[in-house]
Amino acid sequence: MCNKIQILNRTKNGILLYCNFNDIYHLLYNNLNFNFTAYEFESFCKYLNDTNVEFWENEYRHSLYHKRIPIPTIQANLLILIDQEEVKELKHLVLSKENAYPLLKVKDIDHKIFMN
Repeated sequence: MCNKIQILNRTKNGILLYCNFNDIYHLLYNNLNFNFTAYEFESFCKYLNDTNVEFWENEYRHSLYHKRIPIPTIQANLLILIDQEEVKELKHLVLSKENAYPLLKVKDIDHKIFMN
């Protein structure tokens, strides 16, 4: 791993990295990968912080999808939908200043465990 990359925060489903060399934030969350400049990262944090979860849940209450909170993108035909728990985890990931990694519980590990 490049020594210019530092881990800023980590959760069960994601990790936030910062590259000193390129001045880029890398956010990996579930199957999403975001690469932000400092300005873009600040805008994303503000969007997450200002997102009214109750409004979007009510707005799309008749939707077929259980994920109802939108994250718009510049690409017109792409809209990322997340649920309340994902919003909470993303907020913790990008807005939390701590660099401590909480210990995972056994139920948080989503892999088959083989007792050999």
